[in-house]
Amino acid sequence: MDESSAVPVGERDEFEDSEGQIIDVAGTDVAVFLSEGELHAIENTCPHQGGPLGDGKVEGNNVYCPWHGFEFDLTTGEHAHMDDMCVETYPVFVEDETVYVAVE
Repeated sequence: MDESSAVPVGERDEFEDSEGQIIDVAGTDVAVFLSEGELHAIENTCPHQGGPLGDGKVEGNNVYCPWHGFEFDLTTGEHAHMDDMCVETYPVFVEDETVYVAVE
């Protein structure tokens, strides 16, 4: 990961477990989640019909689109049952309690 392209998106304590936040990162809407102690960043738009994944329900390392329930793995971006449907994932890291996301 090229950390020089990373953008600060908030402080570590601003992210609540199983809650998504939709953040503009260098012109890209990114959904950032804290799930099971790990931060994840994925494309915010569901490829099915454009639902906001950042508003979706999180269970474990999966998020469900709030519009139609499409399920995506937060670590890989893959759909649970359809290999051809996935969302982009983005590198996330924490430095001095600040969370950074890199959209490459």
